[in-house]
Order: sequence, then structure tokens, then C-alpha cells
Amino acid sequence: MRNPVAMVSRTRSEYRRGEHLSLSVVHRETGKCIGRIGLRGLSWTHQKVESLSYWIDPHFWNQGYATEASYFLCREAFERLGLRRIASQALDRNIASLRVLRKLGFVEEGRERAAVCVKGKCMDMVLFGLLRKEMRPANRVSSAWSRRS
Repeated sequence: MRNPVAMVSRTRSEYRRGEHLSLSVVHRETGKCIGRIGLRGLSWTHQKVESLSYWIDPHFWNQGYATEASYFLCREAFERLGLRRIASQALDRNIASLRVLRKLGFVEEGRERAAVCVKGKCMDMVLFGLLRKEMRPANRVSSAWSRRS
């Protein structure tokens, strides 16, 4: 696991430079923070983001929170921030994360072979991109989080 103090420090520095936007994912009913979502590598010159990232507490997995939060952040990035492209990536074995990106309309653009090695096992990273014009309407994405209503 990463050092949380170093991660927060790095995120703050990137935020001050205008390169990172990070938001908390808060449970509607309890008000408890259950995750985090962010845009890292913001390029205002090229109107793009290098990486959409999300992390949800495992107790809340498979309930649509990552999809809902990602949809919100991507929509805001396109509509309010004027971005034209958002990239993301997921390990090829992370089926849930791949599913989130595909639900949102992200298009697979490539594969970084043997990108991450943990305990002697190497995994590929699947690379995705989403253009403003490819953003799916909420009604095509929302089935995941409407189950909680």
C-alpha cells in the first residue's frame, strides 16, 4: 500500500500547480467518505487529462459508486472545465474497473504489456480514452447506481 501521507502531499502540490483535481466520494445516507476520485495530469493547453482515477472502499464495491462518481467528474470536466479528452487505464485483471470505464463510453486505445509487476507476476495495463463527443448520456450509464435508490 502507498504511503498515505506522501500521497496526500503529492496531490496537494499537484492541485496547487493546477495539475490535479481530487474529490471525495461521500455516501448520501451516512455522509461518510467512502472513496476518492480524481483527474491527474491536467493539461489546460491541450484541454486533456492524463488519468481519471478512482478508489472506493471495498465494503462499497459493486454498488455503482465508482461509475456514478466517474460519470459526474467526467461530465464536469467536459462541460465546466472545457476539456476535450480524458484518459484512464486499468489493469487487465481488474474486471470491475474495466467495466466502469466501458460503461462511461471510454474506448480502449492500447495496452501497456507487463506494465506492473507484483510479487513476480506481471500484468498488462489497458489504456482508454474518452472524447467529449463520446460521453454517454446519464440514462445510459445510470442503471448501476439506480439500484441503490
